[in-house]
Amino acid sequence: MQDDTSHVTKVLTEGQLRALESLGTHVHFPAGDTIFREGQPSRSVVVVRSGLVKITKRGPDGVEVVLATRGPGEVLGDEGVLVRQPRSATITTVTALEGVDVSADDLRAFVEQEKLWPQLYAVATQRRRESDRKTLVARLDVRGRLVNLLLEQVLSAGHLEGDDWVIENAFSQQEIADSIGASRDAVAVELRKLREEGLLTTARRRFVLHDIEALRNISPS
Repeated sequence: MQDDTSHVTKVLTEGQLRALESLGTHVHFPAGDTIFREGQPSRSVVVVRSGLVKITKRGPDGVEVVLATRGPGEVLGDEGVLVRQPRSATITTVTALEGVDVSADDLRAFVEQEKLWPQLYAVATQRRRESDRKTLVARLDVRGRLVNLLLEQVLSAGHLEGDDWVIENAFSQQEIADSIGASRDAVAVELRKLREEGLLTTARRRFVLHDIEALRNISPS
């Protein structure tokens, strides 16, 4: 199972990303909007300039699996475009999003011009493994899914302050709930428990993770 996330982003330089953006048109999506839907034709990609999205897919049992969250600098929807297949997952905004829409033909021509195909095959293999892992994560309880999301955010946007990992401009409780498929109340309960256990502290749009290893033991994915 593959997620319709950014294979291209992993191999683009900053200059290539800007060049790709120059081929498209500016777009805006409000929070909670669906950018691409699983099964639809793959006619374009969106380069994210600001905002956050979640990537979801329906499993064989009909349960929606959250595969990933993505943010600025990502290219959304490229897999289906590059292999000329329908969308393999649904992409929904968690926050308002500003980006650039690039047509399928322009993306394929760009990849050919920049000779990116070999790198993309390597990244595709990585993405398949990641999707399999995410399917397992989706079976975790709310606590496990919450911690997994926080660990993802540390990797993508965290920084060290002494022995602690800090996430600035973090998701709100509602955005976390939307991203992991849980209620806001359930997220609030689990965050309170984690604070009481001394594993993290929270402030508005800020998380401080005090014990990464203990948190990894909660979500060993």
